[in-house]
Amino acid sequence: LEEAMVMSDRIAIMKEGRFEQIAVADVIYGSPVSRFVAEFMGEVNLFEVTGTPRGAPEGPGLESRLDGKAAGAGLMLAHGEAGTIMVRPEYVRFLPAGQSTDFMVRGTLVGQYALGSRIQYEVETAEGQVLTVEKLREDRFAGAEGAAVVLGFEAEHAHMIRGA
Repeated sequence: LEEAMVMSDRIAIMKEGRFEQIAVADVIYGSPVSRFVAEFMGEVNLFEVTGTPRGAPEGPGLESRLDGKAAGAGLMLAHGEAGTIMVRPEYVRFLPAGQSTDFMVRGTLVGQYALGSRIQYEVETAEGQVLTVEKLREDRFAGAEGAAVVLGFEAEHAHMIRGA
């Protein structure tokens, strides 16, 4: 996959003999048209959401502090419309107590793995969803497994997969 991303002008992702998405690597990675494409392109955190009466996305365990910012980020949904918010692990961060961001989720640190220059963390939410966070070694998180943590990410790093 990485070789295709480096060597190609455009990439075509196929599913069951049909083109799912054709675009440059950055677009496919950051703005996939479907859950299938998002997962095909690597590690991803996905949140099933529904539009609230004010249009903001809301889902189990996901706290949103968007207000008007959601519209600019392409994250608004019609009331009752279903979607999936996608965020890549490198854009998720551990939040210190008292700090907030556009999206937040609480959980328990259940694993941390050294992957060469990166550390990958797994956080399980109260709903049982396991989220992935990736940090460079120099930005290593000091928490121990079993610690309660708050994760956050900005709207500008999130992408809405509609009708998912």
